[in-house]
Amino acid sequence: MAVTAALLAGCSAPVSPTPTVTQTVTAPADPTPSASPSASPTAGAGPSGIGDVELGTPYDEAVATAGATPAEVCPWLATVEADGYTLTLQSPELPEQDPAVVDLVQVSASPADLEGGPAVGPLTAEGIGVGSRVDEALAAYPDATEIESVGDRRYLAIESEAGVGSVFLTYTAGSDIIWAVTATTLEKPPYESCA
Repeated sequence: MAVTAALLAGCSAPVSPTPTVTQTVTAPADPTPSASPSASPTAGAGPSGIGDVELGTPYDEAVATAGATPAEVCPWLATVEADGYTLTLQSPELPEQDPAVVDLVQVSASPADLEGGPAVGPLTAEGIGVGSRVDEALAAYPDATEIESVGDRRYLAIESEAGVGSVFLTYTAGSDIIWAVTATTLEKPPYESCA
């Protein structure tokens, strides 16, 4: 009888429905994580700049927007650490115009930190970036031109737009890891910007 009473009590209690929570999650079109607003990987790397930093932008404005810190000894050079790479902005040491403008923007990382990992930071239109391999870059840009620099440093000139700038990929001879992507109005990236 106790069992019957318990069953009847359970049947007579009002049953309230358990609310169902539905959440829609939209995955981003590009699964690459964004490092910072000023060097957004989705913004890419091309002849006009890298991320949100455009060549020809007033240097002080670009430095402030990127959250970069000018080098104490070489104030025409500023850097900021992002997610796995360094963003570098440069203006001429002796600017020909006032205000000075950005003539180089670069993303780079230590080759040792890139070993075995995916590309990091902004990518070119063909998906090449810091951490990509030289053979991948040559497959994506078969017309790339190799340029030698000081010591064992090598550049691949991959894109150029008249009146805007050029894109260079930097690697070390004997290695296949691209450790820097540079957009610049210069003939090629300088070996040292602050010596």
